[in-house]
Amino acid sequence: MDDVRAKAQELYRIALDDASWRPELVTAERGWTDPEFADSLRLLNRLGLFVPSPETLNGWTALAPDTALRNLLLEEEQHTGALLSAVQRTRVALAQVVTDFQPVHARELSSVQMEVVTGAANVSAALEDASQRVEREVLSLHPGRALPAEMIEAGLERDRLALGRGVQIRTVHLGSAAAVPHMSTYLRRLNAAGAQVRTSHTLPLRLIVVDRSLAIVPAPEPVDGDIAAVVLRGATLVGVLRGIFEHCWEAAAVLSEASTAAGAAVPEGTGGWQPTGRHRELLRMLEGGLTDETMARKLGVSERTVRRLVSELTERLGAASRFQAGVCAVRLGWLDD
Repeated sequence: MDDVRAKAQELYRIALDDASWRPELVTAERGWTDPEFADSLRLLNRLGLFVPSPETLNGWTALAPDTALRNLLLEEEQHTGALLSAVQRTRVALAQVVTDFQPVHARELSSVQMEVVTGAANVSAALEDASQRVEREVLSLHPGRALPAEMIEAGLERDRLALGRGVQIRTVHLGSAAAVPHMSTYLRRLNAAGAQVRTSHTLPLRLIVVDRSLAIVPAPEPVDGDIAAVVLRGATLVGVLRGIFEHCWEAAAVLSEASTAAGAAVPEGTGGWQPTGRHRELLRMLEGGLTDETMARKLGVSERTVRRLVSELTERLGAASRFQAGVCAVRLGWLDD
């Protein structure tokens, strides 16, 4: 690079001394190769010291350094000005986008609404409002233990009114809750009124979906320990929750006298006995390493009941521990789908 700069300085000096210089004479007198001359010429042009000129024999005019510097600064100012103009045009376009299209986006966002309802009275009011507005269908999942009889009666009355208006009702309850006497009676009455009722050994969450556009799910309990629910509106989000319901519905069992019989216990059997119902779900949970508390919550029973069921399983399998029971179950193919 130093050699190029040195040759560029010499060429610049030659051009200042004689404006009619000729490239072939310079290279011949100085012993430069064509690439060396080209590099020197390119450097002088890049620095603005040589500018093309059709009026000279060699095609170039040498400028004073201060003139070259002013030209370079002017070129940079023009480039910067063009960038500022582009930025200004972009700013105007963005302002137009915000003005013209933000309201459209805001209306789209408003189609998905979320409301947190706190307190038993307010939650009941939200349920009552949903039951009054429903036109086509109500879907619901009910994990956990059986609700108090007075709440069940109020819910049955709402359901009967909706069914009378031609609303389709599909609901899934835990099998353990369905075995409680007052709950068993309620489900049979609901089924007789025209609703479709199924039972399942586990359910992922409490859920109510109304007309594909509204859903109600539990909210985390407030600090004061009162109940709370989240009311969701919007076809997209509600559609996702509806998909969860349909998955649970397909896996659930149709309501029968056996599924609502109180005190359904471990089936008596011979050596060919295989786990069904809660025992099968319990084996899956044991395989997953769940605690008694978690299994009890998922099955909707007490931890004491879970321990009893585990004891029954280990006894059936002749296992000395839960781990050994899981190994035996896998070996027997009880957990194969």
